[in-house]
Amino acid sequence: MEKQAYPRTFHTATVVGREGETVVLCHVHYPWIAFANERREWYGEDFLAPPPWAHTFANRGFTVLSSERLATPLSGVDTSVLTQGEWREVRFYGITTLGGVLFNAWD
Repeated sequence: MEKQAYPRTFHTATVVGREGETVVLCHVHYPWIAFANERREWYGEDFLAPPPWAHTFANRGFTVLSSERLATPLSGVDTSVLTQGEWREVRFYGITTLGGVLFNAWD
């Protein structure tokens, strides 16, 4: 497990099972969970479908985000809450998906 450190927006944990390693991403401000193949400082489109054991998080009140939802283009979601500064970061880092906005390490 690795606790969130500024400016990252998520904690990470690695779960090792028969299928190999899965990285669990836990958003620091909201009860959102996502999954990835590897640990990174930020994510764009590199999300996995929730594994069979993801229901454990849902049973504890977390929202398990699907890889399809995280891959949603920004043009397909309401981005009106993003500030001018956040839009600068989106453009600077070339973020094009919802997942890239949610699981980032912008300053």
